[in-house]
Amino acid sequence: MVPLEEKIGYLSRVTESHKLTAFNNLLLGRTIGVPESQDLSESEEYYFEIVNAIQNNKKVDFEKYFGKKCKSKPSKDSPPPFVNDDFLMFSFIVGVSIFSINKDWVNYIVSIRNRNAITITFENILNENYYSTSNLPEIVFVFLQLNNQSLITNEFVNFTYKKLTENIKLFESRSDFQILCSIKAYDSILLLKELPDNSELILFRSFNTKLIRRIKYLSWIIQAVLFTGLIYLLLKLPNYSPETIQFIETYNYAFTIFGALGLSLIGNLIPVFKNKSQELIMKMLGYPSELIINSSKKI
Repeated sequence: MVPLEEKIGYLSRVTESHKLTAFNNLLLGRTIGVPESQDLSESEEYYFEIVNAIQNNKKVDFEKYFGKKCKSKPSKDSPPPFVNDDFLMFSFIVGVSIFSINKDWVNYIVSIRNRNAITITFENILNENYYSTSNLPEIVFVFLQLNNQSLITNEFVNFTYKKLTENIKLFESRSDFQILCSIKAYDSILLLKELPDNSELILFRSFNTKLIRRIKYLSWIIQAVLFTGLIYLLLKLPNYSPETIQFIETYNYAFTIFGALGLSLIGNLIPVFKNKSQELIMKMLGYPSELIINSSKKI
């Protein structure tokens, strides 16, 4: 790894670029500021909105901008600049992985990129081949931190640390993307190595992932019971008078319209109810409140 003074000098220059600052904040879990849209190109606007959607776990916002970009079908012979934009492509890969979105378009875009170590790493991440020796491990490391930390094994931590410490010419690569990933991965590994038993942390992360998954299933069961009970109450319990039944039959078409509108409203509310119920269960189980938002991204 590079000397500390070089790292500090580089990070001070990062703050002069909105794009680099946004990416660094994504890696660090800090708030991402989106510049005024009139000052941005179309690709830059998509980039800032996408990293902001990932940071705030807003699938709808991610799909909005990702869907617009998916309409682009560049050719391998003359690819537009965004194809080889490492920051934007990494954000796409993180987003489709976190939000479980079809990866076909991203796979195609990666396939027409310039062939280099970063592109090969992107391909392997998309294929979930995280531990390939042809990867740049620092990129895989920060991806797994954002997507699934339980896959960061002790062996992979040691391998990444070895590669980072051997790379004494990091800043000569002229790749801001690789430099920021390397700095974040290196700092994270140092924190891990300061712990008395790293293997215990790996076990905890694995348990945490399983716990969050089980909370998701428990939330589904609770929702199913509540909605089943609600439907039963609506259909079985009321005793309607003959006049009421006649009124319902007379204006049946109106009730059909209102019913459709009601289902639409319920459809919009269900995701909100689902997220809130999962957060409530986590709080009841004593899950740290400061970790609930980040953990919700994985539910």
